[in-house]
Amino acid sequence: MELSLFDTHCDTAYELFHRGVHLDHNDSCHISLDQAAGYKAYAQYYAIWSNRRLDDETCWSHFLAISDNFAREIERIPEQALQVTSASDLEKAVREGRHAAILAVEDARLTAGKLERLDELKARGVRYLTLLWGGDTCVGGSHNTENGLTDFGKDLVKGCFERGIVPDVSHASEQSVDDVIPIACSYGKPFIATHSNAHTLYGHTRNLRDRHFAAIKELGGIVGVSLCPSHLRDTSLQPATAEDVFAHVDYYLSLGGQDMVGFGADWDGTDLPQGFFGVKDLEQVAEIMASHNYSEKLIHKLFWQNFYDFAMRNL
Repeated sequence: MELSLFDTHCDTAYELFHRGVHLDHNDSCHISLDQAAGYKAYAQYYAIWSNRRLDDETCWSHFLAISDNFAREIERIPEQALQVTSASDLEKAVREGRHAAILAVEDARLTAGKLERLDELKARGVRYLTLLWGGDTCVGGSHNTENGLTDFGKDLVKGCFERGIVPDVSHASEQSVDDVIPIACSYGKPFIATHSNAHTLYGHTRNLRDRHFAAIKELGGIVGVSLCPSHLRDTSLQPATAEDVFAHVDYYLSLGGQDMVGFGADWDGTDLPQGFFGVKDLEQVAEIMASHNYSEKLIHKLFWQNFYDFAMRNL
């Protein structure tokens, strides 16, 4: 089976910077273009994380340095990769057989209460913004709290919609997601969950409630299934495997997600399930899908087409 992959979440840009290695070839990250060579086409959102050990302003400084490094890294290999900031860029990358690399940010607290920073994020190519990561921040409450968005957080969501940056609710608290929904409805624009598994299937606080999945679907958003073992199942009973990844995809399809679900594996941001070592290993899930009588067309939608179509509408 020939596969293409469009994945919505990795921490690889962060790791390339801190490890001093390259995107095209490395032996230390989950992603390298060498590893991904088996995919017919490959597009990836690269989220720059706001390190929980650092204050908001230091995270902003780190974002500037990491995004500069990432731009240089893409420019170093122009025949292999293109930093994508528009639908026309994405079309060009695919047409020319180049890796489509799209920048994002994980944990919007690096805005430090300054809405004008959204303009700099947009200028640097950031096309989605994960609002929260952990605890309470200037933006609001994360999954491990019961708090919702702050007034600044609500203004930040509005600012994202006004600038063409898509808000991402992975890591957000239940209440914070509830707070995003009416804002998104008022703008008539989608929000997304880039790397969130199904809460009904496994009740981790990081996982997505069914009503939130339904709201994302209604507004034309997307949901990426993560490979994080502790979000897939109770790993104290047995290790997570590709079968668990498939189970979360399959559950989302039971909610009508065949046109909006794919993968946000969290490469370089988590341990991986048993038998996974890097980006090439996602083909194991395709094999399980085929064994469950998923058609090649549906597998292609889940691995590529759903997220490609979303990006073409929203970049």
